[in-house]
Amino acid sequence: MDETALRIMQLAGQGLCCSQMMIKLSLEDMGEENVPLVRAMAGLCEGLGSGDICGVASGAACVLALYAGKGSAEEETLDCLPLLLVQFMDWFKGRGTAWGGIRCDDIVAYQGGRKPEACGHIMVQARQVVLGLLAEQGIDPSLPRERAGGS
Repeated sequence: MDETALRIMQLAGQGLCCSQMMIKLSLEDMGEENVPLVRAMAGLCEGLGSGDICGVASGAACVLALYAGKGSAEEETLDCLPLLLVQFMDWFKGRGTAWGGIRCDDIVAYQGGRKPEACGHIMVQARQVVLGLLAEQGIDPSLPRERAGGS
């Protein structure tokens, strides 16, 4: 078991959902803590609370925006954000057939019920893709945008 999978298990044990774990891992990469942001990510839990789009996917979109989105009047969205989102979702949708779909309810049903290890496996893969996409754009996931000099 790698370090990411172990950390996901720890966060799941703390009661965080997939979308919260995705953002929490990125905040930890940056050496940051943002309890209100992690709390807000609960709105994406379990497919927006209705079994819709998987929290790993919605959480990954938020992670990409954390690094490349507009956060204040002084900032601009990085030109690469739309591409990052499309590339991630293309990958996620392509892999969805192996998971039973891209909706939380479909994935859970395909797995025969809630199985943390199944969702953890999806999260590990998604995180690798997110980190790879950021690297392709020259974005260092260990730096918050404010310190990375992104505009």
